[in-house]
Amino acid sequence: FLSNMSHDIRTPMNAIIGIISLIRHNAGDKEKVIEYADKIAISSQHLLGIINDVLDMSNIEAGKIVFKYIDFYLLDFITKFNTIFHSQIDEKNQTLTIIKENIRHEWVNGDQVHLMQIFSNLVSNAVKYTQEGGKIQFLVEECETKSSVYAKYRFLVSDNGMGMSADFKETIFDPRAESSMTNKIQGTGLGMAITKNLVEAMGGTIDVESELGQGSCFEVLIDLRIAEDRFVSSAEQAEKDEPAGNVLKEMRFLCAEDNELNAEILMELLKIEGAECTICENGKRVLEAFEQSAPGDYDMILMDVQMPVMNGYEATKAIRRSSHELAKTIPIIAMTANAFDEDRKKALEYGMDGFLSKPIVMEELISTLQDNLS
Repeated sequence: FLSNMSHDIRTPMNAIIGIISLIRHNAGDKEKVIEYADKIAISSQHLLGIINDVLDMSNIEAGKIVFKYIDFYLLDFITKFNTIFHSQIDEKNQTLTIIKENIRHEWVNGDQVHLMQIFSNLVSNAVKYTQEGGKIQFLVEECETKSSVYAKYRFLVSDNGMGMSADFKETIFDPRAESSMTNKIQGTGLGMAITKNLVEAMGGTIDVESELGQGSCFEVLIDLRIAEDRFVSSAEQAEKDEPAGNVLKEMRFLCAEDNELNAEILMELLKIEGAECTICENGKRVLEAFEQSAPGDYDMILMDVQMPVMNGYEATKAIRRSSHELAKTIPIIAMTANAFDEDRKKALEYGMDGFLSKPIVMEELISTLQDNLS
């Protein structure tokens, strides 16, 4: 397992190092540099995916997965997959059909983040292992149950792709399950093991039906607590679907970041979006900068968690206790390389309003911004 994992990590890492050398040789060729930068982005995302899988598996094995249950609109949740996988499906000229059957309870209570991870893994695999022009279907159906508190849902993710042999089907949920076909496609081999563990930790079951060359069908059965129905007007839905303008423009950020390179990257990314940014190298400095500021000098604080002198948690606690008139209300967003549930929980306990895992993705920052300034 370790030798396979080492190979998986080294492959994108070697690509990144190699492409950086090519950029140095072609620094004057703008088109080439942009092409190489795109390739670095793809390899970096792949590497980050591998690291996340390894960390998820470690957390699962250590019993550290923490579930956060919230009310959410199931129909909206299902529709998101069209948006998430739109570009990948278009690239392979595939079709993704989403089917909803017999849904009597549209509002449910569950861990939306981990449910998203489960079905993203399943749909992502369907896209990967289905040929150009293939068909993928995602069905959700509410089943009969005698419970008045929980509703039973059946989720099916099916495709007409390469399918799998009977032997491989038996080991699909084992860590590092591989066949001669799957090992041509980049990944850790942990995705399905993580998916099964998450489903079972939520009290559900997952099964697969598949034949070589005939496609695959994954079935997830899970009970979700019934939540109070809320009316979602078409106007609200349209507003939700409407792309936001540049919400970062003219915003003023106070940022705590002790790593010089990370600080430079963050400052440049915000500058591109038309935002201003003041960087402090530790929690003590960011606390001093906030206390000396006038209301309106800063709209939001982006707080690195691990820093010398005073860490992000201590700095947040001190800011919330300060006498500044915005002490209790200025949004403070944690930035950390640790993407574990306990870190998110700790951030909220110390008075932070949101959580961004590094490397910072602008779309995620914008989404967090909208949640905290609406």
